[in-house]
Amino acid sequence: MPVRSTRGAPGVLARLGLLGSMLAVVVVGTTPAALDPVAAHRSPARPAAAPPLASGSQPNVVVVMTDDMTASDLRWMPQTRRLLGRAGTTFTDAVSPNPVCCPARAAFITGLESHNSGVWSNKGSMGGYQALNRHDLLPLWLKRAGYRTAFLGKHLNGYRPDRPRPERGWTVHDPLIGGIYSYRTFTTWNDGNPRRVRDGYVTRHLTRTTGEVLRRFERRDARPFFVWLAHLAPHIARRNGCQADCWGPPKPERRDRGDFADTPAPSRSSEAFNRDGGRDKPFFLRDREPQDEAEMQAWFARRIESLQSVDRSVAATVERLRRLGELKRTLLVFTSDNGFLLGEHRYVGKRLSYEGSVRVPLLVRGPGVRRGARVGHLVTTVDLTQTIARVAGALPPYPLDGVNLRRVLTRRGASAPRAATILQNGGALAPVPGVPAWLYRGYRDARYTYARYPDDGSGSPYEELYDRAVDPAQIDNVVGDPAYTAVLQLVRGRAQALHDCTGSSCHPDWEPLPTPGP
Repeated sequence: MPVRSTRGAPGVLARLGLLGSMLAVVVVGTTPAALDPVAAHRSPARPAAAPPLASGSQPNVVVVMTDDMTASDLRWMPQTRRLLGRAGTTFTDAVSPNPVCCPARAAFITGLESHNSGVWSNKGSMGGYQALNRHDLLPLWLKRAGYRTAFLGKHLNGYRPDRPRPERGWTVHDPLIGGIYSYRTFTTWNDGNPRRVRDGYVTRHLTRTTGEVLRRFERRDARPFFVWLAHLAPHIARRNGCQADCWGPPKPERRDRGDFADTPAPSRSSEAFNRDGGRDKPFFLRDREPQDEAEMQAWFARRIESLQSVDRSVAATVERLRRLGELKRTLLVFTSDNGFLLGEHRYVGKRLSYEGSVRVPLLVRGPGVRRGARVGHLVTTVDLTQTIARVAGALPPYPLDGVNLRRVLTRRGASAPRAATILQNGGALAPVPGVPAWLYRGYRDARYTYARYPDDGSGSPYEELYDRAVDPAQIDNVVGDPAYTAVLQLVRGRAQALHDCTGSSCHPDWEPLPTPGP
């Protein structure tokens, strides 16, 4: 092999209809003009390139991203934990800053928080792929740094390759463009020659295509490559031929169906499961009907069963890299766009600031990465983008909002890369007349979660503050507790600062918060 060149360095969603329908995009204290990328990043200084993760040539980078997978779901993916976790580093406090599909993926491909990327939700005037206010994105930076690039799988919501200003920078571009949530019958872009798959299985298809791309890249020349493999599982599935409630649990590969029917869903043992939070929770969570336990169990089983094919995909991709002689020089990242709640606080879905929604799995393996390490430092999606750009020697045209995880990945005892992160969420659907639209912005650190809603259902702002050190299930809202007055005052200011941050100001070096007390 030539020496690597270093040139260029059922019914569940119906019961959730009210919440889904009321998620209109209203940004408190922020106008669409304030989201202008030119205003947010005016005359940015180009960041300097960094050395590769380990000494030597630029590493290959392969990112495997699931859809709606919780951090706890990783328990049922033994091959992924063995091949990436045991052979690399596991982050136990990885967070999706805006926990819904399109904003989370926009954060990764831009390296920006939602208020800088322009993508607040899945669709609407401030959501979907069309809301991206930048078109010089991660693949283009890597291409300029000498990389061949490939995307396969589920892209940002609303992406259409035939629209003006197609996404640049991809050597291979094969997103799902039809039957995206079918699992079995779907169409991929296939570099402009759409390929229709009938009665197949999407995870298996994407795995096979990824193997073909890796083989093609290895044989063509010695330049490094970047592959983003975006699986659909364990996202909900669209039912064929339905007229009303068109969504149901994910569809596992046939060989896996039923294998986890008797495995207890962790959410059912949570103190928050089916708990009515009363006045302690935002108005849309008050007085909700409890979720059906059997239905939640069935949904959990289908989700874990759908991830078995992803687990095999990770193993197949690692084996392909090994056979090609590329494994030792490849940085492998496994994560999800956001998490998912299954009955906690009587809610099913994502978007909210609670742990099941915002926490995601994150495993990293590669040259120089510590083996078998577990890192408790808080990291976010935009940190991945910053890290990949830096180790590849790429030069983004604007300051990124994340931090470089290189020190944490390669050095034992490194300091925490992120003291706090922003949590903000816009709506995805049209508003319901008479129902207030809302958006929360907030703050999360290693101990506290804070969220502020502009409307509690009667026109007044509403706040939540949880001390996860003593209340990991986020049951007791301590906003009114005098012991937390000083903490609350500080996190309010920090949430506002993060809401307006750009570049390095998105990870300030704050002093520790005071100990709660009288």
